[in-house]
Amino acid sequence: MSSYMPLSKSDTHVTPDRVYEIIFDQWHIRKKEMFDPCPVNGNNGLIIEWKKINFVNPPYSLLKEFVYKAIQETKNDNITILLLPTKTDQKWFHDLLKENIQIKWIEKRLKFKNNKWAATQPHFLVLLK
Repeated sequence: MSSYMPLSKSDTHVTPDRVYEIIFDQWHIRKKEMFDPCPVNGNNGLIIEWKKINFVNPPYSLLKEFVYKAIQETKNDNITILLLPTKTDQKWFHDLLKENIQIKWIEKRLKFKNNKWAATQPHFLVLLK
């Protein structure tokens, strides 16, 4: 079962600086220390090799695929921080809860850099290791 998502001009939402500030405050990891395998950076993050510390703001159409890729990366002793919309009814969310994770719920709606308005749903960060 897929969930409803309002139509958007883009499937890619550029991460606001506030997210990197939250990551640093929560886990003391700076933006420059993280590898971003997502398509907005010209990568095909589902097939390339990830680094030791990764940050993933996946395209909404590939949420599930990037979540499972991040889970797989923990088997390589890699750490991944995912920025995800709060969809607690989805199987991938419940599969994440079975892993060694830390969740940081983000207060207020995010306004992505390439969007005119704030997001239509809340988001959270999850650290997998």
